[in-house]
Amino acid sequence: MKSLSLAAKAMMMAAACIVPASAVAQEVGDWVLSPWRGSSVFYPGVVESRSGSVITVRFDDGDVETRQADTVVPFDWQAGSRISCAWSDGKWYKATIRSIAADGYTMQIRYDDDGTVENTNTGRCRTR
Repeated sequence: MKSLSLAAKAMMMAAACIVPASAVAQEVGDWVLSPWRGSSVFYPGVVESRSGSVITVRFDDGDVETRQADTVVPFDWQAGSRISCAWSDGKWYKATIRSIAADGYTMQIRYDDDGTVENTNTGRCRTR
């Protein structure tokens, strides 16, 4: 039997250590991205409670939903992240985050379609 190269062994060890993102975003107080009512769109929120594999998420817009913990992922928005945000007409438009304040909630975005720069908050935005 052939022995594995050092590089192959390292790759196998690294693969064995990979943990799904959902596995680390499940504790009370974790800021997460979670689909709302089974949609394919993720909204930011905080894990409010946990009971076994079920968590309750309080979304940044104030809505609350209970769901399986493995359906959420860690909040990972940062400058440069591509998101969609609600405009004053109630429609969703693609945008890029220009900056996020130290509070992690307030941010400046730039809309893709017309270049408008706006100060907003995470509760008015979502991602896929």
